[in-house]
Amino acid sequence: MHDSTINTEPPAANGWQGRERIAGLTLLALGGLGLWGGADLPFMTSDGVGSGLMPRILSLIIIGLGILQIVLSIKDPGPSTGHWAIRETIPVVLGVILFAVTIRGYHLGPLAIPKLGMAVACPLAIVASGLAARDSRLPELLVFAVVLTAFCIGLFRYALGLSVPVAPWLLGY
Repeated sequence: MHDSTINTEPPAANGWQGRERIAGLTLLALGGLGLWGGADLPFMTSDGVGSGLMPRILSLIIIGLGILQIVLSIKDPGPSTGHWAIRETIPVVLGVILFAVTIRGYHLGPLAIPKLGMAVACPLAIVASGLAARDSRLPELLVFAVVLTAFCIGLFRYALGLSVPVAPWLLGY
C-alpha cells in the first residue's frame, strides 16, 4: 500500500534553503518593513490611540511569528525551495511597481512621473503582469486590460466613491 503523505521533494542542501526557514525569514523581513513604513505614524495622541498603534502591533506579531517559524525550523528546515520561477516573477513585480508609480505620480530627484490615474496605471500593470504567463498573447491581454480597467474605475471610483484618480491628465480627476 502506498502512503500519499510521504514528501517526495528533495531535502534542502543546507538548513537555510529549507522552505520553513525561508518562510520565517520572509516574515521577519515583512514585519521589519511594516515597522519601518509605519515609523512616522503617531503611536499615541492626546486623544488616545494614534494611527501607528495597529501597524506596529501587527508588525511585531509578524516578527514574532517569523522568529517562531525559524526556531521550529531548526529541527526540520523542510524540503528544498527548488527552482525559483524568476521569469514569471519579474513581470508581476514590474506590474506592481508600474501601477504604484503611475497612479498618483512619483518624484525622486530628477525623475518625475506625472499622475496618470487608473486609466493608464491599470492597463500597464495588467499587460506587464500578463507577460508572466507563457501562453499569453498581446491582443488578449489588451482586451482584458480594457475590460478590467473599466470595471476597476466603475467599482472603486463610482460604486465605492473612493478618491482614486481616474485620468487627471484628461478629466481633471
